[in-house]
Amino acid sequence: MDGAVEVLFFDNWAWLIFVGIGLVLVILELFIGIDTALDLVFIGTAFVLGGLITLAMNNWVWTAIVTGIICALYVFIGRRYIHRRVAVDAAKTNIDTIIGKTGIVQQDIESAKDGIVKVGNEEWRARADETIGSGEKVTVMGVSGVTLIVKKEEGGSSE
Repeated sequence: MDGAVEVLFFDNWAWLIFVGIGLVLVILELFIGIDTALDLVFIGTAFVLGGLITLAMNNWVWTAIVTGIICALYVFIGRRYIHRRVAVDAAKTNIDTIIGKTGIVQQDIESAKDGIVKVGNEEWRARADETIGSGEKVTVMGVSGVTLIVKKEEGGSSE
């Protein structure tokens, strides 16, 4: 008799438990942030919808089935569409446009000491894994803060 009472209790309140789990997932998304790419919000919403849709059924099995179907639809169909719609294109900033350009070393670059490189009309602090002498050509490989990461070009003398 105790087992029947427990199942009946769970049948009557399963929808509320699923709604509660869904709300916890949505709130958890707020704390975790963008790392989950809104997946917790949509899975949480699936739990809330599954619980509310089956409110009148009073059967935890149907609550689990409906919630599972909504979650599966999101994961296999909706996720791709939603992520495409909310994705932010990673546009290059002005500083990123300098990557790949060539320049001339103005002040020697040593492995333990930054030097100066002229790229276009601007002079930049530069760092390299190797020693590069003044007057040699370099290619900008990356940017770290306001320091260019450069690499000596093959045949690297500008003379």
